[in-house]
Amino acid sequence: MPSWEEIANEVVPPEMNVSGLATGARRGPSRSQWQRPIERPESALKVIPCPPCVRGTSLEIALGGIEKICARRGAHLEISRPAGEYDAPFAELHNNLQSVLDNPRFLALTNAIPRDVLMLDIETTGVSASGPLFLIGALHFEHNTPHLEFFLARDYDEEAAALAAFHQRARGKRLVTFNGKSFDWPYVRKRSERLNVPFAEPPQHLDMLHEARRLWKGQFPDCRLQTLERFLCGRARQGDVPSYRIPIEYERFIERRSAGLEAASLLAPIIHHNALDLLTLAELVCLAHEV
Repeated sequence: MPSWEEIANEVVPPEMNVSGLATGARRGPSRSQWQRPIERPESALKVIPCPPCVRGTSLEIALGGIEKICARRGAHLEISRPAGEYDAPFAELHNNLQSVLDNPRFLALTNAIPRDVLMLDIETTGVSASGPLFLIGALHFEHNTPHLEFFLARDYDEEAAALAAFHQRARGKRLVTFNGKSFDWPYVRKRSERLNVPFAEPPQHLDMLHEARRLWKGQFPDCRLQTLERFLCGRARQGDVPSYRIPIEYERFIERRSAGLEAASLLAPIIHHNALDLLTLAELVCLAHEV
């Protein structure tokens, strides 16, 4: 069963009636028109395993997070990890992005330095902003180091606190997303408005989905993030949580945690999924500079 994101990002064959398709869908070449992609053998694709989740401990210890309190908003969990902890080459993302920004090809990144940039990816309970979001992932750059930061609502009541903390981190940053102009940022905006959480629009927003279609259209079967991750970054995912299952797994987490049962193992793969989406997004920005 495809997720909303997968439907929105897929290539639509020319013969298909596009009326009613999700925002972001596009027409593309038929399969017979695709250029033959450079396929890597499965054994050559790198797999980054999900960090171990320590069972029998508190949620904070199991996920490596710290409870944070936002004034008038309550508590949420924040998890911060250097990107290099996922794979050593990711530690070079700062230097790679600096090279891109020295001669940017994207207007949204003109005159920026790495600490001006924040990459965003969210996990939600549905496709409509009428439902809560529960995880906001951000990749930002501080002191020449790329950091992944996750703002987690451990239950529905913590959504406002997670949003408030994210907006504090994102204030004044240039936003980079993948399909974020159609999905991620409108979702964040609408949930913030609904919960009366103050926020500011980003000064610039680069949506790499649109750029990926412009740069790599016809070279691969489609321009979904994980397709580009495979062909351009040389990575594959094993045991990944499909996007459509993430709301289901979060609901299971809520139920197990409410019953006093171990639940961190349900969230750890979702956080890992979000982290890989962000790291691949950062790589695509850098790879686009080489095209």
